[in-house]
Amino acid sequence: MKKIEHNIIKIYLIKTARWLMLTTPYLPLFMGENGIDKSSYGLLAAIHALSVIFLEIPSGYLADAIGRKKTLVIGSVLGACGYVVYSLSFSFSGFLLALVCLGIGQSMISGSDSALLYETLVAVKKEKDYSRYEGRVIALGSFMETAGAPLGGLLAAVSLRYPFIAQALIACIAVPAALTLIDPRDETYHKGRSINLLPALKKTLLLDRKLLLLIFYSALIGTGTYTMAKAIPYWHSETLQSSVAELGFFWSALNLTAALFSTFAYKFERIIDRSSFMVVVGLIVSLCFFGLGYSPASLSIAVLFLFYGCRGLATPILKNYINDHTSSDVRATVLSVRMFFVYVMFAVLFPVMGWVGDKSTWNNALIFAGGFFVLFSSIALVAMYFQSRAHMRSEGGV
Repeated sequence: MKKIEHNIIKIYLIKTARWLMLTTPYLPLFMGENGIDKSSYGLLAAIHALSVIFLEIPSGYLADAIGRKKTLVIGSVLGACGYVVYSLSFSFSGFLLALVCLGIGQSMISGSDSALLYETLVAVKKEKDYSRYEGRVIALGSFMETAGAPLGGLLAAVSLRYPFIAQALIACIAVPAALTLIDPRDETYHKGRSINLLPALKKTLLLDRKLLLLIFYSALIGTGTYTMAKAIPYWHSETLQSSVAELGFFWSALNLTAALFSTFAYKFERIIDRSSFMVVVGLIVSLCFFGLGYSPASLSIAVLFLFYGCRGLATPILKNYINDHTSSDVRATVLSVRMFFVYVMFAVLFPVMGWVGDKSTWNNALIFAGGFFVLFSSIALVAMYFQSRAHMRSEGGV
């Protein structure tokens, strides 16, 4: 095995450190134990998203300009520090500091990891297998969440703080993995590159409307999956009213479903055309929020498994659509633009859901989210349709 191929294993380790999550299902409960209500939790989640937003695109461009390895190292160190702060916090201000630290660290990693994976595959002439490897990475992340949730549940049953202490130790795994990565592009590539972000954004957002629409639609679906993950603990608590340990096992089953679908996403991509896939994904993501809000508990569980199966397919396939339409020199920037849109939409949507949940029920908050995704996915699909028609007319000289 060539030395540069070791990047793939190290990216898997970084994903393990980020996705072996002992804390996610129990975060709202942990905050509630420390005096944080739904509205305040929504505000904290939005601030975390904003901390990602402000650096998401600049960090992606920074990765393209100075090297993906360097930004991955910075992000890994900040991620470890964020969970250390979390484990020591007892109030809104402490959680705020932890989330800002994690948000900045996350912005440094997102885009850079996928870009480095793609460039590594290019270096070993396996770029056509990107969706397979990205699917494996996402599947690994889902498997880690599957394992992490019940382990966290066992710790949370003793104390809700214990999963956060253990999470800080796990986050440290990413640091040596990032430090030993090899950038497929040597140092001479980065020398003399401009740190001016505007030309890259112009190329990404203004001159290529097809790419912009792909980025926005992929981000919209990403917002849906991220929002659902944040919403499930409240739904589970209000609808099923079961213990934290049972929540952990339920969370594991959902993520195992996503992992299995991610593993075979590359095969699914080969048998369905892009337009049909995007329409189906948009419908499932949007309607599952309505289904969860309206359905009885037994049917809602089936809806969630459908949603997580869709999530497992959507993320690697939509990312591959973007990579196919992106040049190497702005790849991390483009993927960071995608995450920028994810967190902008989440920062707008989730605090409103928290407010609706406090004023009425969490089911109404889920229905509100469903309306949000129906509206914007419909707009995006219509825009892509007309853009495609205009492109065909221009090529035909009409």
